[in-house]
Formats: sequence, structure tokens, C-alpha cells
Amino acid sequence: MYEVSSNNGGQAQRSRELCCVFFAGVVVLAVGIIGGILIGIYAYHGGPSGNDFKVECVIPPSSDTDEQKQPTTAPDQTTTANVGNQPDCVYKKRDPFIPTSGPQLFAPLTDAEMHTVRQFLIDKGIVSDVPGSEIGFTTNYITSMDVYIPPKRDVLAHIYHGAKFPGRHAVATVNRGAAVPPDIMDYVVGPLENSSNLSYTAVTEAGENAFTVRAIDGWEVYIVMIVVSQVNSILAPLVAESFDGVVFGDPDFEWLPYNGAPGATQDLRELTVTARFKPTKSVFYYIDLLPLSFHINTTSQNPYEWRMYDFHYLNQGPYGSAQELLDDYNAGNIRKVKLPPGYRNTIEKRLSVGRDVTRPLRPFGDAPAPRTFETEGPRYSIQGHRVSWMGWSFDVTSRMLRGPAIFDINFQNERIAYEVALNEAFLQYSSDSFSRSNMFFTDATYGIGLFGDLINSVDCPEHGTLLKTSHYNAFHGNASVSKSICVFESDTEGPLWRHTPEAYTAGMRDTHLVVRFSSLIGNYDYITEFHFMLDGRLETKISASGYIQTDFWDKENPNHGNETTDDSYTARDAFGYRVTDHGHGIIHDHMFGFKVDMDIIDTNNSLEVIHIKFGSVADAFKKMNPSLTQKPEYFRYNTTRYVEYETVQQEIGYKYNLMTPNIWMIVNENYRNKWGAKRGYAIVPGCTAVQTLKAPHPPLAAASFSEYTCAVTKQKDTELFINSVYDGFRLDNPKGPLSQKIDGEHIVNEDLVSWVTVGFLHVPSSEDIPMTLGAHTGFTLKPFNFFDRTEIYDMPQNYDGSFGVNEKPTAFEPTCFKSME
Repeated sequence: MYEVSSNNGGQAQRSRELCCVFFAGVVVLAVGIIGGILIGIYAYHGGPSGNDFKVECVIPPSSDTDEQKQPTTAPDQTTTANVGNQPDCVYKKRDPFIPTSGPQLFAPLTDAEMHTVRQFLIDKGIVSDVPGSEIGFTTNYITSMDVYIPPKRDVLAHIYHGAKFPGRHAVATVNRGAAVPPDIMDYVVGPLENSSNLSYTAVTEAGENAFTVRAIDGWEVYIVMIVVSQVNSILAPLVAESFDGVVFGDPDFEWLPYNGAPGATQDLRELTVTARFKPTKSVFYYIDLLPLSFHINTTSQNPYEWRMYDFHYLNQGPYGSAQELLDDYNAGNIRKVKLPPGYRNTIEKRLSVGRDVTRPLRPFGDAPAPRTFETEGPRYSIQGHRVSWMGWSFDVTSRMLRGPAIFDINFQNERIAYEVALNEAFLQYSSDSFSRSNMFFTDATYGIGLFGDLINSVDCPEHGTLLKTSHYNAFHGNASVSKSICVFESDTEGPLWRHTPEAYTAGMRDTHLVVRFSSLIGNYDYITEFHFMLDGRLETKISASGYIQTDFWDKENPNHGNETTDDSYTARDAFGYRVTDHGHGIIHDHMFGFKVDMDIIDTNNSLEVIHIKFGSVADAFKKMNPSLTQKPEYFRYNTTRYVEYETVQQEIGYKYNLMTPNIWMIVNENYRNKWGAKRGYAIVPGCTAVQTLKAPHPPLAAASFSEYTCAVTKQKDTELFINSVYDGFRLDNPKGPLSQKIDGEHIVNEDLVSWVTVGFLHVPSSEDIPMTLGAHTGFTLKPFNFFDRTEIYDMPQNYDGSFGVNEKPTAFEPTCFKSME
């Protein structure tokens, strides 16, 4: 038998946890050098959430000689440097940070707040007072902790009507292994700004979420690896002969237990374990999966009761035990695979995403690429986590499980939305493989908001400003804090609008504010962005990059048959393409569910749909004038395109269809623009895929939101998110699907929530090796009769003509450039 030592649990930190690295403070270097050269300094960029940067003043050359560069200091006030007869170099640094006047409702939890919550729950006997290294299946321990937003009515009453501050609160999820029966509970703790007056409220009922529906965490993986090691000695001959002489214990070979949600019911917790090659320093590398898999039942809290079964080799099985598989293998009763000698030595090279030094650089490839810079410092202001820019103001935050969010969004001093937030990312794989054919992920189960520090000049441009997020580390019992929100103004270097008739030349250069999050979720990185535009549009974008998941390419797979004469079937099958020597890139999708709680001026909103139709001219007029049965004579044709307007009465869900186009608008019927139209915003999906899976496909029970592009329901504080993070573990009895929220309630002049789903299908190709490039999707909230005219003419325009005031935006020279360190 094996021994399970809970004292080693600290070695099982979650693989997604990223190091928390803090930027250094202000470093000032001053050395005098003869010749008038001034040495640059590093100037602090605004408060504890900012980043360090340096300023370099670049003087344009006055002749054909080499370009002259003179550094200069950049204090808080304007500084002028005059070198010889060169023009003055002026840099006006503006600190974007404004001191906060008190606690903020939406900001991520601080490390001090997380410590307070944990200690409070220990004191109340809700959480076991043991170090992270000793938590286990029979203890109560916190698995996640997030800022909890109080009821919406209380928040709005405070912000807009002067009611008392509703207090900062945290919601802690506790795996209660010591309860009878064991379960998972959520507790709201607060107010955090007054630690001497803390209280807690259970927001789930005892037994509502069974202990078996918990996420796979590092502790469980650690114990699984101990248990499955029992089969290593049995399978060692098969493994060595099949997989290039590998031996259990080699650092580049291991069992992989992360294979999607375990089990279809909460009564059965069943993980799929697969053999794989991996680079020695990579945890979530799924390109070299091997055709050896089995199930392990981890339903019991006692690992001694776990059992292994359904062994498969090259999709041949199931075998009830490892010994049965080995016996058939030795007897020659099954097909075998034998990787070529030295195959394992190619792993690191195929994984490498650094530059291929065996290839020449492209012409001028080593020259610095163009960069955006701020001539007078940031044009945005930040107070805590509230950002203001060009008429926009909003709070930016993130939650450990659900990820990025923005709250209380205003434009030109009018309310646009209460919340726009990523809620879930759903992936479903389709494969001809025992280990991958039924695999799916609901990423919020594991944590979309497990952020680490951003990559300078990759995630965040040199002129960006960094803000902090935090998440709870269950095995350390404290917060992981990182600078993982990037705020910057982007120059698109193109026109927002332009026109050049005979009478004038006019246009406006486009800039917008970007709030960017980059997160690692296993083998994928998600980049979520909110783009705030000068005309009142709010664009939400999301993309994915990283290592794809593959299965083993079996070139002699009997399921492929031998009737085809098409040679291409040596490179593809019904589930995707061969992408490496032994890797099969399998079809899957990425569907992202967002909560979009719009408040157009106030909370009395309605859903109006514009249906684009084609029919007879009489059809176009029938709702306005039913007596019109023939087309007016001025219509050349008897058919036309027209629109029909519908005010939707009850909660509803839509699926985007290019063949039946329509426009979804959230409007306020009590406010009209100058021309009498209801003021509103349209929800416009970008380039997006629709869900091609159809009920009763089982995983859809955990991701019914993906069946709709836009669903609109009445706002409820009990319906905080688009799904339940536990439903992937109880497909037979989901408790939080979006389909249950669409229950026929009245939605005219009500507080409404739109649940928006966008995504993309991915059929991997060879260009996805070794690293898939970002695939993009998103949606736009677009003013639709919200204004009387385009809301950009309070900004400087480029205009030269006779219909207005000739002007150009403020010119700047010479150039001053700052860069992050």
C-alpha cells in the first residue's frame, strides 16, 4: 500500500499561481559629466499602484550629422533643457493618480483584508486553524476569496443619492471536508473597513453544493499522483517499449490528471489520467500527450478507497486493471506504437518560443519598432481603481474566479452601465481519443482571475500605468497581489472620421483608452480588454494564446477505414489535422460569457429589437397604415428592405444569425433625444462563432449560456453570474444555468441584465505549433439615439475650410519619450 502524508501538501501549490513580483521604488542617479550631458533619472509614476518610468528627451538633428540625444530630468513641474542652439525640450509630466478619500466598493481585496477574513472565519470555527501544508479532504479551508459587491440598490443609493456607504465585503468559498455531510459553502464577511465589527452571512445552504463538485486543486493532484504510482511498476515495460525508453521518474514524463470536469454526476467524481511527455519546467504543456489513459474514482474522502479502471492503450480497451492491459500487450493481442529513438530529445526544441537563431533576421528586424508616447503625460486620472478619461469614468476590478470587470460606467456625466464583466470561458473538445473525446472546461471553476505581473512592453506599452489585482492562495493562506491591470491611451494612427469635399478638408485622429488584463489559465492565456472610445462606444475584446491541447496522432487508426483514395487523409481526420509528428490538433471552441448590466440613464430600461426584413412594399407599411395594400407609385419595385420595431415584453434569449439580422437595444422609454427617439445603446456582437453543439449534448448543462448570443433578463441580486462554477461537476442536476434565468418575467421599464456570449471555433493547424496566435472576439456597446448628434465635437478637430473654425490639435516638438523599467 501507499502512505498519504498531509504534511507534504504544501508542495502542491496550484500550478496556475504566478509569482508576485513588485516593482522597486524610486531610484535616482545623478552624475555630472563635462560637456553638458545630463543624466536621465527614474521618476515615480503616481502612487502605490503605479509603475516606474524614465524620460528621455530626443532633440531632432539640425544637420546631416548623427542624431543628438540629450537626457533631461522630469520633475512634477515643466522642465526645460536647452542645448546650444537647439530648440527647448519641454516635458510636462502629469501624475495620473489622485489620492483616495476612503474605501472603494469595487476595488479588489487587499492582502490585509484577505488576512482579516481568514482569521475571522478561523475565530468563528468555520475554517480549520491549520497551515496550508496540512489542509486536506477532511478539513475546512478557504479555496477562493473575492470582493463581494453589495445589493445593487444599496450601491446606487450611495453613489447617486448620498445614502450611507454599504461597506466593503468579501465572499469566501470554503471546502468543508469536516462537515457531515461534507460540502462547499460561500460566506460573505464585512464590513472590512471596520474589523472590530465584522459579521458573516452564509449565502449558500448546507449541502447545496456537494463536496464532490469542488474544483481539482493542487492538493488533490498531489494525492492522485501518489495513488496512480501503484501502476507504474506494472506498466513500466509497456511504457519503455512504446515511448522511447522512458522510465517512470524521468523528469520529462508523468501522468496528467487535469482533463476537464470529473464525472457527469455529483455522486461520481471520476478523473481521467493520461500519460504525457513534458518539458521539465512546463506544467500545462499538452502537445505531447501519449495514448495511455485510465480513470480514477476520487469520490471518497479517503484516498485508500480510490480505484483505477478503464485502462486504454491506443484507444484499445477498456481494461479493468493495468495488469490486464499489460497481459494483452505482451500476448500481442493489441496494436502497438513505438516512438523512434531520440524522440524525447526533440521536446524542448519543439516547445521553444524564443527566436530561432538558426534563421537569419528579417531586414531591419533588430531595429526598435515604433512606439506610442505621451507628450505631456497621461490624459487619464486614477483614484484608487476608478479611472476617468475624456468624459468617461468607471471602476476597474477583477475577481479570482470570474475575472475582469468594470462597474459604474458613465459617459459625459450620464449613466451607461452598472457592470460589464467576464463571467465564464467554456471550452469543449471533440476528438477520436479516450482521454480527450469527452473533455470540456468551465474555466471559472479554476479561476479566470489568477493574474500575475504583466510582461512589460508586451502586455502593457511603455507608457501604460499598472494597477493591482489580488487572489487568494489556499496553500499559503494569504493573498497573491500583482500589477496586472494595464491602463493606457492608444493612438490608432488612423482617422476616427475624415471627409474631403471641395469646400473643406476635415477629420479627426482616433485615440481611445484601453484597460487590459492578461491571465494564465492552464495552457491558455486570455487577454481581456475594454476600449473606451471618444464617441461613447465601449468595445469589449478577448483573445486567446498559448499551447493548444492535442491528442496522439494514430496514423493506423482503424476508425479511419481504408476505402478512401484521398492522400490528404494521412494528415487529417474527422476531428482535425495532424500538427506534429505524433500530435493531433483537435477541434474545439472558446465561448466567453459576459454579464452586461446596462443602466441607460437610470434602471428603468426596456429591450427593443430592430428586425431587418425583406418583403413587399405593403408589408413595410402594414404596421403604420394597415389600409395600404398596394405600393405607392414612387416605388419602382414591389419589394423592398425595411425594419420592424419590437418592444420585447418578457425575458428572452437570441442566437446570432447573419441570415436574419437584427439590432438589440437597451433603451430608456422615459427619455428621448431631440428627434423623439428613445435614448439607448445597441449591443453589437463582433466577429463571433455561435454554439454548434446542440442539446441534449451533456456539457451544455454547465454552459447553457453558450446557446445564446444575447439573453435579457430582469436584474436580481440572487442571479449574480451567468452560471454556477459547480455545474460542470453535476451535469445531471445543474443549479445555475442561464436557461433557468429566462423564466418569462416582465422586462418593460425594468432593471435589465443582458448576458452576452461571444467566441470562436478553433480547428488547429500547423501554424498553431508551438504557440497559437491570438484569436479575437468581442462585442460593442454602441450609442443608438443616445445623443442628438455624434458626441465628438467637443474635441479639437482637423479642419480647414469655410464652414467653421479652422483648427488643428495642439502640435508638439521636440519629442519626449518615457519608458517602463
